Amino acid sequence: MADIYGKGAKGKATRLHAQIIRALGFCQSCGSSHSLQCAHIVSRKYARTRTSLDNAFCLCASCHRRFTDNPVEFGKFTLEQLGVTAYDALMVERNRIDKMDWEEEVVRLSEIWKGM
Repeated sequence: MADIYGKGAKGKATRLHAQIIRALGFCQSCGSSHSLQCAHIVSRKYARTRTSLDNAFCLCASCHRRFTDNPVEFGKFTLEQLGVTAYDALMVERNRIDKMDWEEEVVRLSEIWKGM
């Protein structure tokens, strides 16, 4: 089975990010506590926001699928949850081109995970 998180420090940081997001314990759309997933606002392909805690919602599998299939609805939900200012800040971060230090990100996320 393929590792959906990736390899090395980048994969470890991605896995930790997902664990932290899912630890919320309920879907931020419907309130369900079943089949929780980490749903990214900005695609994981953008390194600078890939593991940002501001770049994901905890969603149940059903809501995650619904939003994936209905991006306009997801956009409205995102703006309602974050507000325009936070969304705009996320877009600025997404566009940064400096190199991501994945080892440092693993340390940062590990500290957050241990403190939960």
